[in-house]
Amino acid sequence: MSKPKTQSIASPIDTRKFSKKFYVGIVLIIASLLFGKITQTTFIVYFNNDFIRKISVIIYIISWVPFIIGIAWTGMEYVNKYNRVFTFKYYKDKIRNSKQ
Repeated sequence: MSKPKTQSIASPIDTRKFSKKFYVGIVLIIASLLFGKITQTTFIVYFNNDFIRKISVIIYIISWVPFIIGIAWTGMEYVNKYNRVFTFKYYKDKIRNSKQ
């Protein structure tokens, strides 16, 4: 016995999962934001301590590197995965499949 064929319209949100690189990018973004806020707080709290203030500024500047890498990884993969939604052919096929 064969299973009946059902026609499905592709939804704009794909059910396939992202790669590990995408999730690592998200972790890098969150970690960078946390380190940035922590260093801003230590900069303000220990404003009179010259050594801690300089270390806080250095760590804050370094925290931008994983932030940029995380945005690049997650952004490129997201755009590559959902770029088809922004094409005329996608909506043309979607309308054609819904009429059948």
